[in-house]
Amino acid sequence: MTLSKLYLVAMEGPNKDTHVEAQYNPKEIGVEKGATWSPAKTPTGNAPKLEFTAGSNRTMSLELTFDEYETGQNVHSKYVEKIVNFAMVMNEGGSKDDDKRPPKVSVVWGDNKLPKFTGVVESVSTKYTMFLPDGTPVRATVNVKLKEAEKLGFKKGT
Repeated sequence: MTLSKLYLVAMEGPNKDTHVEAQYNPKEIGVEKGATWSPAKTPTGNAPKLEFTAGSNRTMSLELTFDEYETGQNVHSKYVEKIVNFAMVMNEGGSKDDDKRPPKVSVVWGDNKLPKFTGVVESVSTKYTMFLPDGTPVRATVNVKLKEAEKLGFKKGT
């Protein structure tokens, strides 16, 4: 049986199809789905009637570990920088509104046993935990949070 690796893949923009392969698959992935409920306008008693006001996008969180101590390679430039770029504007000086936002990203693992997840990177948090004597980071843990999105837009400044 072949071990499938998890991938984060850019779905659009100048770096379309750029991907980051997990060096070690995550031991857990969190997926959250919420719904917004508000108390009725005319609440009565201690438990007022609730009214559904909106759905919310799913969110996904995962932790990836990268270790290049044996090879001496820089984990920032080999892995982390690519993940951070998934949260960066595709083309700041671009003429189209879609250029002025980060790209859609897909999470792919094996033959889609994991529920399909396409969205945007909300945050990337990196902890570098091992360095070579010259300061090269060779081990890192990266926490990635994504928000589900099928359609994206760009809100123009006022």
